[in-house]
Amino acid sequence: MKAKAASILLLAAVVAVVSAGCSAGDTNTAGGSSYEDGTYRGGFSDLGYIQVNLEFVLEDGVVTEASFRHLERDEDYHMDTDREPYKSVIRQYEEALEYLVGKDLQAHLADLYHPEDVVTTQVDGYTAATVRSNKIISAIRDALNRGVYSY
Repeated sequence: MKAKAASILLLAAVVAVVSAGCSAGDTNTAGGSSYEDGTYRGGFSDLGYIQVNLEFVLEDGVVTEASFRHLERDEDYHMDTDREPYKSVIRQYEEALEYLVGKDLQAHLADLYHPEDVVTTQVDGYTAATVRSNKIISAIRDALNRGVYSY
């Protein structure tokens, strides 16, 4: 019986320490998760090469800035290209990422699973659904898992 009581006390102490640690510092608790304010970087890669690499700034759970550092599908999209359809496809990706700026990240990240609702740029032969927004979501989650890149 004493061992059981000691185990319960130990568990309660661990929970208290973990809870105190989660509330320390500049963190937010949007969506039940704690993320520090700062700049985050993350990426999505498949078959050994990076397809999406992005950066965003999080303040009080709200995305204040967001941009791509690299974007690729079957070939590098060269972010500054003027060639179609690449220019418009890049614009679709940018619109999807920009959708999050000014919004609570946890509350709106899942909205990107429906790019047709957040992207308006159309491309001949492409629709907003062409945007592989799940790659953006994965890159954002990667960034959050890595933690703050810089303050």
